[in-house]
Order: sequence, then C-alpha cells, then structure tokens
Amino acid sequence: MQTNGFVTVSGKRFHYAWLRDNCLNAKSRHPDSMEKLDDLTEHPFPPEPKSVEQQDGNLIIEWNENPPHRSVFPISWLLTHACDPQPEPLIEADTVLWDKASLEANPVPWHDLHQADPQVWMKQLLSLGFVILRNISLEELDDFIMSFGPVRSTEYGAIMTQKVGKDLAATSHGIPPHNDLTFWYGHRVVQFIHCAENQAAGGQTFVLDGFRVAMDFRRDHPREFEILAKTPIQFWRVQHEHQYFFRPVGTIIELDSRDKITAIRYSHKNCAPQIPFDQMGDFYQAYTAFSYYLNDLNYQYRFRLTAGDCLLIQNFRMLHGRTAYDTSTGTRDFRVAYTEWDYFLAKYFYQREFGKVYSQAS
Repeated sequence: MQTNGFVTVSGKRFHYAWLRDNCLNAKSRHPDSMEKLDDLTEHPFPPEPKSVEQQDGNLIIEWNENPPHRSVFPISWLLTHACDPQPEPLIEADTVLWDKASLEANPVPWHDLHQADPQVWMKQLLSLGFVILRNISLEELDDFIMSFGPVRSTEYGAIMTQKVGKDLAATSHGIPPHNDLTFWYGHRVVQFIHCAENQAAGGQTFVLDGFRVAMDFRRDHPREFEILAKTPIQFWRVQHEHQYFFRPVGTIIELDSRDKITAIRYSHKNCAPQIPFDQMGDFYQAYTAFSYYLNDLNYQYRFRLTAGDCLLIQNFRMLHGRTAYDTSTGTRDFRVAYTEWDYFLAKYFYQREFGKVYSQAS
C-alpha cells in the first residue's frame, strides 16, 4: 500500500526519500563496496514515484525523474533494513549482561579454534564480552590475531611477551580488576591474552562484566554513579625508558546521548584524579563504592588458562585480572596483543549482512 510520502510493505513503512537514497541498482551503488554513486542533489526532492508495485518478491519503483530511474528492492532486503518501528541498535540487540550466577546456570563453552563455527564464537565475544578459544599454538598466534586486522603497536611492540618468573620486572602478585590501556584515549580494543605455558601453581584468570556491574551500581547508588559518569579524571602512565608520559582525560563510566553505558575505564594503578578540591570528597566516595562492586566475587568468572588457550576480551566493557601464583612451581609464559574494536565489528557485521563465514585466510 502506498500513501503520501511512503509505501507499506508487509506492515513496515518505507519513506520514499529513504528508498530513493538507498537505491540498489548499478547506477546508484558500487557492486562491491555498496558505496553510493549518486548524490541527493542529483535528483528531485522530495522524490515522487510514477508507479510502485510488488512483483516476484521485489518492490519495484519507477521514479518521476528525467532521465527515468527505476529502483528494485528485494522485499527480504527491505524487511531486514526496516526502520519501522525503530530497530534496537545492532550491538545492543546482541548484548547479554551477566554475573557469576548467570554463567554458572548457563555454562560458557570454550571453543576449539579449528573446529568451532567462527560465527558462534564471534557472536559470544560480542554478546558476553569475552570468549576463550583453545588449541592455538604459539606458531599460529600471530596469523590468528592479524586475521582480525592490523595489530595495535604499543611501546612494547605488537605482540608482547609476559614470561613471568624469568623477567625481573614482572611480579607474581595478584592483579585486581582493571581495563587495559586506560592511559590511552583509544582503549576500545579487542585484547588477546594467549597462554603459551602455565606450570605455576595459582594464577587463576578472571573476567567480569563491567556493564552489568555499572548497571547494578546505578540502581543502588544513583548519585555516586552520576559522579563517576560526569567527572573527567586523568589516567597516568610514565615510561622513562621511552620518555612517555601518558595522561588522557576521561570518565570512569562513559554514557552516550541516551544515557546508555558505553564504556568502563577503570585501572586503579593508573587513576590520577586532578579535580577541584570541593569535588574530591564526593568523587572518592563514589570511586571507592564502585571499586567494592568490581571486587565482589559474585561478579567474577574465574578459570585457569593452559597452553594453547587464548582469552579474547572486549576491553572497554570487560574487566579482567588474575590471582597470585607461586613462581617456584613452574614457568608462566603469556602473550598479549590488541586490535581495534572497529575491526572486529566490521568482521562480525560482514557475516550478518552478506552471509560470509569468517576465516583466517580472509
């Protein structure tokens, strides 16, 4: 059914301006990149159809233009891209918030890289914020990480070695919950933590859902939540050997324009509040209260990584850490790397849109 300004297909309304702008024919879209070839100013506005019909599973529109222009939309494509009603944002639609109890009730699978369906474990990384892959040898680690996209280099290189027990700069102390790279403006990355060897006693790894914790904190302590979401602070990291002094400014809890939680930036060792004196007391009250929540074991999923295991983390949502271990009982050899979160989302959405299966060869 068509009416003034839009057409209805299978109960969904499609505005003519949107349809003309999203024409799929070869004159309007590049066949590979799907980028638009024309411009809004190149045809009349508002666009007017001469005729609209449904035929053989397609919506066909002849536009009132000179020269004539025809748009053909597969109805299946239209329904996939319908905006009536406004669809839930793609990322939020797949997000599943969790705590320890919910994961115990629904055990998290660990996936063999060479046997599991990539679409399954990639969806888990998006939905739960983490995934554990098994059977990744040290020799194939570089290719696996780079299959997502360029590896982000830090002052320690692209893929960093953490051989604790042989490196005097490392310690065996427990590491409390934190995000990596809080001292960079760009901390929205996928973090890879790969175990090459783990013979030391202790040293359990854990992750927790920062979004779930922040939502509970907001419910229980709305004033303190507001302080952490609206008070910009500095995060410091000094590297004398490279002559770097990182000191970005950001809030511990980041919100979007709809007040939805979009990122957590928390690392106590790097937190360096430089705020007015009159705000300091309230800030530390809120910061301490939130820290208690993050350290609550009821939020933490704990496990032991063994040789060939690789933990992938949505760094700006998940917090992670490990328990202390005994260096005298064996070697602990780990690798750490980062790729931009944008690359992962691009891979994931490509699968959804075009039905392609991700592979390391792609």
